[in-house]
Amino acid sequence: MTRLWSRMSPTDPGISWPDVVLALGATAVTQYWLVQRADYWAYASPWLPTVVAWSALLIAVRRVAPALAMGGLLAGAYGWSLLAGGVPWPLLVGCLLAAWWLPTRWGTRTGVVLCVVLAGLPLLADLRRGWLQLSIYPHVFVRFVVDGQVTTVNGIAQVAWKRVTTSGWTWWFSVVIAVFAVAALLLRRRQGVTPVRRTAGERLEGMLRAVRRSSDELSGGLLLGAAAVSMVFVELWGDRVHGNWWTAPGWLPYVVAFAPLTLAARRRVPAVPVAVIGLAALLSYWQTDKLWLLLFALAVALYSVGTARQALRWSMPMAIVVLAALPTIAALVKYPVLVRIYPGIANQPGLTYNQVADDMVNRRWPVSLSLALLVPLCVGIAVRLYRRNVQSAQREAELEQVAVEREVARVVLTERSHIARDLHDVVAHAVNLMVIQAETGPDLVRRGDADVLAGFQRIGDAGRRALSELDRLLSALRDADGVPDPQLAPQPGLADLPQLVADVSDGHLPVELEVSGDLDGPSEGQQVAAYRVVQEALTNVIRHAKASAAQVRVRVEQTGVRVEVSDDGSGFDVAAAADGMRHGLAGMRERVRIEGGTLDLRSTPGSGTTVTAWFPVEGSR
Repeated sequence: MTRLWSRMSPTDPGISWPDVVLALGATAVTQYWLVQRADYWAYASPWLPTVVAWSALLIAVRRVAPALAMGGLLAGAYGWSLLAGGVPWPLLVGCLLAAWWLPTRWGTRTGVVLCVVLAGLPLLADLRRGWLQLSIYPHVFVRFVVDGQVTTVNGIAQVAWKRVTTSGWTWWFSVVIAVFAVAALLLRRRQGVTPVRRTAGERLEGMLRAVRRSSDELSGGLLLGAAAVSMVFVELWGDRVHGNWWTAPGWLPYVVAFAPLTLAARRRVPAVPVAVIGLAALLSYWQTDKLWLLLFALAVALYSVGTARQALRWSMPMAIVVLAALPTIAALVKYPVLVRIYPGIANQPGLTYNQVADDMVNRRWPVSLSLALLVPLCVGIAVRLYRRNVQSAQREAELEQVAVEREVARVVLTERSHIARDLHDVVAHAVNLMVIQAETGPDLVRRGDADVLAGFQRIGDAGRRALSELDRLLSALRDADGVPDPQLAPQPGLADLPQLVADVSDGHLPVELEVSGDLDGPSEGQQVAAYRVVQEALTNVIRHAKASAAQVRVRVEQTGVRVEVSDDGSGFDVAAAADGMRHGLAGMRERVRIEGGTLDLRSTPGSGTTVTAWFPVEGSR
């Protein structure tokens, strides 16, 4: 309940429940006034009482479009005075409510000019009131030709016509509205209320957005139903003066007129408005064939059946059954049943032939009319399918976008993983070489200056190679487009293994290198992966194996590349190492897996370690 009655933000107001309740109350009062004065406007153009009844509904948009609401309510109030005079209290109060919200949409100067102009328009129109009254009441004088003589009679009661012609727009209505609107502008400016400045297009879009937002809610349904009830009331009471509604009980016209109010439930239970309005249309059709507005309400209900969110397997058959039942019931109902519905047709004493009853019995609901009413139902189904296709296309586009984003993220993570492995291989290998060289420093000092200088030279070479590799990797990270810089050093390959082995051997760990086959044959990715496997394996030998010698064997075959690194060190428990796998072993396995190869690790405590990697060529996988 708190959510329903909460106020909208001044910067983005909407159609709130308090405004809807006020609009419905004002519409009910206006409609009651029209019913009480049906003898006046029954001879007027039907559009004017409809406009008067509809104008009260503009109170619902007083926050969204206060200028529109104020202008429409003033027009309805002036139309009220044209129909039968009197004070249009509900519409005038609505004008004041709309004027209170003008400062949120218009600047002070523009708002003052707008208020004065809107309030003055009824006074200007009242200068031509006589012409307007004759235009609104085109049938005020009815002409008959009897025996060649033209007879003119007053179509409207003389007393009613006199009241219409003598009533007018009271000038103080405009004064009160203008003064209140200007005072509201000045007061709310002092309170700090600032207007939301928008273009005409933005104002229209904001109003349409608010209407669309409320159209799917109960409030929007109630406003639509109230608008339809107003139309049917005008059509029905205008026809009551001339038609056969005198035969019906007094409550029946109200039941028929209020039937379109069920349009408020068109979103939740769309079959209910179809059944209720269809029955009301049939009851009205027996009285008159002028029920276009009631048929329009029925068409809206049928359209809502097609567009409703509920499954069509229940609502659509119900709508078709109702349309089929209307001509069937009209054909089966005879005089005894009609007398029960319209008891007035039997109360005609002195008549030997009841023409009214005969006309009502012979009036049949046309089958063609039911078939024509299938059109809005089919249109609703087509709109429903179109919306579903649009939503499916949007979902597919969103899923494709998500897939693209995930692929981009996967590529980024893969590249980061590659870079992380490269950083580990480069830094770990170079640092271990420098540590070993530094640890042999005391021995080199005892050998002589030449050995010391050579040791420092090896440390410097290892550091420079590590810095070069780091610079290459960091440059790749700084590459915004992900395109390798041709100026950067190429990735190491099988041809660089002798230098790698030499660097390790210089640290007094004898390493035997055996290479066979065409070293240029494997792909670049396989060459880099093989190099990194050898580099990481030798780094582990230096750090952990306590070995006296190591062997590196690389064989390039027609079906792939085999890399084997073995040592005679202390070995380790492979199962325990797999449970707590460190970055080095995990990096080797990942590099081999990416190239479609396999990695075999064999070791036992005290018996050394052998690492074997196999990289198959593309055709042999």
